[in-house]
Amino acid sequence: MLPILLYLLKANVALLLFAAAYFGLLRRLTFFTLNRAYLVFALLFAAVYPALPMPALLPAEATPTVVFAMVEATGAAPGAAPAVPVAPAIDWAAVGVALYAAGAAALLARLLVQLLALARLRRRARPAVVQGLPVRVLDEPISPFSFWQTIYLNPEQHATLELAAVLRHEQVHVRQWHTLDVLLAHLAQAAAWCNPAAWLLRRALLDNLEYLADEAVLETGLVDRRAYQYSLLRLSHAAAAPYLVTSFTFPTLKNRVIMMNSPASALAQTGRYLLALPLALGLALGVGAALSPAAAAPSTLAAPGPAVYYLDGKLSDKATVDALDPKSIAFMNVLDEKQARQVFGAASGSVAIIVTTANQNSDAVLALNKKMDKVAPLVPATPEQKAAIAAAQEYLLKTYPNAKVHFIGPGRKTDPAAPRYRAEFEDGGQTKQQYFDAKGQPVGSATAGKPVGAVAPAAQSVPYLAAPALAYITQHYPAARLLGVTELKAPNGSPSRYQAQIVIGRRPGYVLFDGAGQFISESYASSAAH
Repeated sequence: MLPILLYLLKANVALLLFAAAYFGLLRRLTFFTLNRAYLVFALLFAAVYPALPMPALLPAEATPTVVFAMVEATGAAPGAAPAVPVAPAIDWAAVGVALYAAGAAALLARLLVQLLALARLRRRARPAVVQGLPVRVLDEPISPFSFWQTIYLNPEQHATLELAAVLRHEQVHVRQWHTLDVLLAHLAQAAAWCNPAAWLLRRALLDNLEYLADEAVLETGLVDRRAYQYSLLRLSHAAAAPYLVTSFTFPTLKNRVIMMNSPASALAQTGRYLLALPLALGLALGVGAALSPAAAAPSTLAAPGPAVYYLDGKLSDKATVDALDPKSIAFMNVLDEKQARQVFGAASGSVAIIVTTANQNSDAVLALNKKMDKVAPLVPATPEQKAAIAAAQEYLLKTYPNAKVHFIGPGRKTDPAAPRYRAEFEDGGQTKQQYFDAKGQPVGSATAGKPVGAVAPAAQSVPYLAAPALAYITQHYPAARLLGVTELKAPNGSPSRYQAQIVIGRRPGYVLFDGAGQFISESYASSAAH
């Protein structure tokens, strides 16, 4: 799943949970300050927590790291069907993200237009002092409203007592910085526009701000409750204020009257907050942990990251490599991110593409090859090189039938007359080296190297897997993890077969290949069937 999709899923689930807890337990309580804190926390939490690292609820089972020495096969099996180009599939996840972003952009654009309309309105209004309070006066009929630290109204529309109530109401909005809540609610609605919970929470937050202001007006004792409610009813027929602001007139006037006439909630009802907040918070964190990707074990089938290029042992770039004549390329190799870190150090976190031309005996190339010997073999680029590598491999398997080949690649010596290829393999409890000429014929006898115990444990018991076999697994099982390879020797002396053990999710499977890496069969029962 794309990280942005995972973020949106977590955030929208959190909004749904907080909205359900609010409307189910808190909406009718008269603790308006606590309700304001709950609603603001819900919007901020839903926006922040999906971006925080969350431990996976069900971590994946650890699997051992497996190192494979891949040798290019000499050719396709007889009768094998030619590769058919596959049209690129539509990335529906990217399409969904684009549509979601378009909706959010439209609502953000509308919010910007509303802010610009308020700026124009401010320029038309003139500053004045009404009943001792600084305001901005408008000449046209309009419902009074406040935005940021400014009150806007037309004092000619109100009687003296009503004007005092209006000013007291809007002064509460200004002093308690209700505009911040309004902007947060509109931003949350734009970011989660397809989630009904975002719209419900925005409406609930705006309603609660009006309840706070109404309560402050009535607590002064200067305004009769019934007279104040009739004033609200009269003002609801006035010209509407801008949509964005905390307007005196809005469609939920009925709820405002109900809340003003409701008895104060008992102090014991605050226990609902001790239930609603931990419940919504715990469920949101639980869902987030369940959705968090498990810490998967290293896999040789992982998709590579952005690539860095090395040409003739030196750092280069994609454009330079693309401009090369294919005939001039002697060897190529691709290191995944883990292999690149082993060769180039911890600072390297990208896939590395190694290209060698006719300068394969230069100091830079030889030094780089020495580092890569134990990480990944070089893949020959020309038919002659492929034939030489295949001949060397065939010689080793015939001469040392129990050998496990770790590496076949260019020799390290700079003398052009020196052997062209070097092989490293395990035989009889030791690692050995064998040199070959340009045609893959052996030069001298194999020389013993270090004991097997010095070889990396991950490579000791794993035979090589031919490149077509790995390509087959990658193509047909893109979501699989490769756990290991077992060599199956035939009792009648026939060529060995190689069984790859894979796991798809938690379902194990086995895929059987011949020595050239061509597919034979598959099984999801057990390896004994082979």
